[in-house]
Amino acid sequence: MGSGYVAAQSEAGAPDFLVSFDVSNGLQLAWGTGAIPDLYTPDRSEGAFRFTCGGAGKLRFDDPVLYPGQPGKSHLHQPWGNAAFDAYTTPARLAASAETDCNSTPFSLNRSLYWMPALVYLDNSMAIQPDLVSVYYKRSSKGSPECDPANSRFVGKCVGLPNQIRFIFGWDPARPTAKIRGASWYCTGGTGQHFSNIQDVFASGCKVGDTLIANTMAPDCWDGKHLDTPDHRSHLAYSGWYTQDGLRHCPAGFPFLIPQEENKAMWTVTADMIGADGKSRIGLSSDHMLPGARPGETLHADYIETWDARAKAIWIDNCIDKGLSCSGGDLGNGRQLIGAAQPSYGWINPSARVPIPGT
Repeated sequence: MGSGYVAAQSEAGAPDFLVSFDVSNGLQLAWGTGAIPDLYTPDRSEGAFRFTCGGAGKLRFDDPVLYPGQPGKSHLHQPWGNAAFDAYTTPARLAASAETDCNSTPFSLNRSLYWMPALVYLDNSMAIQPDLVSVYYKRSSKGSPECDPANSRFVGKCVGLPNQIRFIFGWDPARPTAKIRGASWYCTGGTGQHFSNIQDVFASGCKVGDTLIANTMAPDCWDGKHLDTPDHRSHLAYSGWYTQDGLRHCPAGFPFLIPQEENKAMWTVTADMIGADGKSRIGLSSDHMLPGARPGETLHADYIETWDARAKAIWIDNCIDKGLSCSGGDLGNGRQLIGAAQPSYGWINPSARVPIPGT
């Protein structure tokens, strides 16, 4: 395995997950040719691995991280990735479930689970599932100054994605008015600017036919000790400008720079999403938890890592450590995850509007 992955695994002490079949069964020639991706940045300072998931995971009032073993306790959630999503989900259960909308079943190599509050009409008449979710993992490349402890631009010890790590990020109901990091909305039309809520996106010129995007970006610095914590957040932190040298670093107590998990959930804007007064007719299922919230202001996301260790090592060693721009499940070595380039139904979810469970 690659050195970056082994470093992260040994810090957390969680065991490797290995699928029972030959990994090659879940791979194909990259883009039909075996081509190697271009660099993600001209100076090879950062690498990115990304792929496309469908947006039709089963909606549930469950949250296996925040309310494990308590079905119906949570606000309504929209999952993607592994189909084994309910209040009883664990990394072991995900590892045993091959069904996922992020790559092909039954030879799936990414069995991770991702979820966020469901997008709903404000009158609670229906939920709207995404057309797709683009998932990213990004980190400074192995040879970059950000990974070199001897360089003034050092951010943190660059390691792989810890086995079985679990976390929540974005809006925090325990600190409902705190400044939100890692969660915003934007649109392919209008100004393209990022906003904290959907109403401001629509007011910026986002119109029917454009794509509305919920962008959630997890912290990138890890304490190296915990795969989870009681608040499901405090084992991670965002890199930033914490010292007087004017350079980005991981904060004290979070020495490891890990691949930053990012999601871009996408919906096609339709006329029924915007009222005649120009105001949003849609919001998040969690908005009721913040009195006076503007639609979508409580954006947050959850994650449970469950990658086959060999597949994870490939994309870390190639896409991340070599600074490549890998897309569509391209692993950066001439191979590609099968079924990770496009949802099985195409680019538009044909059944996006679904009843809210129990209504």
